[in-house]
Amino acid sequence: MSEDSRKYLREIAERVEHAHPELAVEMRDLMAGNIEMLDSDQQLVELLLASIESNLSTIFHMLANDIDLQSLKPATAAVEYAVRLAQRDIPLAALTRAYYLGQSMLLRVTLDEVERLDLPEGSRIELVRNIANAIHGYIDWMLQRVTDEYGTEHRRWWSARATTNTAAILKVLRGETVSARSFIAETHYELEQRHLAMVAWLEDPSGGAESQQRLDRLIRQVAALLGSTRAPLISAVDRTTAWSWASMPVTQVPRKTRLAIDEVISAASGVRLAMGGIEHGTEGFRRSHEQAVGAWQVALAAKKYRNVQVIADADPNVALTSILLRDQTASIRWMHRVLGKFAGPGDSNAAVRDTLDVFFSTGQNYSRTAELLGVHRNTVRHRVVRFEEESGGVSQVDPLEVALALRIHDTLGSQLT
Repeated sequence: MSEDSRKYLREIAERVEHAHPELAVEMRDLMAGNIEMLDSDQQLVELLLASIESNLSTIFHMLANDIDLQSLKPATAAVEYAVRLAQRDIPLAALTRAYYLGQSMLLRVTLDEVERLDLPEGSRIELVRNIANAIHGYIDWMLQRVTDEYGTEHRRWWSARATTNTAAILKVLRGETVSARSFIAETHYELEQRHLAMVAWLEDPSGGAESQQRLDRLIRQVAALLGSTRAPLISAVDRTTAWSWASMPVTQVPRKTRLAIDEVISAASGVRLAMGGIEHGTEGFRRSHEQAVGAWQVALAAKKYRNVQVIADADPNVALTSILLRDQTASIRWMHRVLGKFAGPGDSNAAVRDTLDVFFSTGQNYSRTAELLGVHRNTVRHRVVRFEEESGGVSQVDPLEVALALRIHDTLGSQLT
């Protein structure tokens, strides 16, 4: 490679690296939106972004400094993402396709930058060839390594799962016909009873066998607090996540019991727990699990719950938020349409939102709203009128829509991700 080509290559790398965060998010959205199963839960989406960011950083470093591939080490986050896909039994083809989609987008972006340079035609052709060879070489090199990691982990993980209850559990969750007798024989757990499903997970993604043992102990402790006289059914999802079901002697979790569970999980640093409702029978086994998974997704994605260690489907607004998260982008866009500029940042907008929240919850009572907020009645009227005018008049304001939009803003935030 000529010295001029090296200089131009460094310039291109520096230009593209400047837009690194936005490019990584754009790649994540492309991959998650076009490859089935890569957006199956929030944790996987976050790991995908981390993998993309680490790969881009390595590529830019390689291009800017003319580093040979053999001198590089595989990006840690990229390897961890491959391992996690293997643990979730997501096909290797999905990982491979993600790398090729990323390669295609990165080539397009870098070649756009080449077009912006004032170069002789011969130098331009040489630069394009060098960029294409470097990016293709890196992708090929990296795919070999993550493929090896995926294969090793997939074999190890499935060997371990063969000794667990996972296969029987998945049959029930998929809605396949499973006899209660055969399920008991395989899992030592009864389907024809009341169930409370849970998802327990560790915040630290570097867990291993010891982490799963820790989750196992905590789940058994929670099941005992729930009054279960039988051992809970537990299945490892990956290194840091476990599904479980506890047999329930009651139809509702007493407040005292919930407080005890909160205390136990709070004392266990780095552990979080999501709980479904109490449901009966085979269908209840599935339904309670769906509720627990929904609460888990809320804990991972909704800003209001990101620091909550124990979350339940029965908690206020959790089930609703779970539904809204099925299309978070559409929910936030709709919220912006209802609240208009008052969805934006700033103390003034926050004051209007707080006023609307109290105003509609009190049956549009100005005096009661002023009393609860500790402001003058005219202040309340002024804020409500501002919102009505911005919305196109009082006839365009639907109290139910406003209340839901405020809940979305409070729970999911106002930023499109």
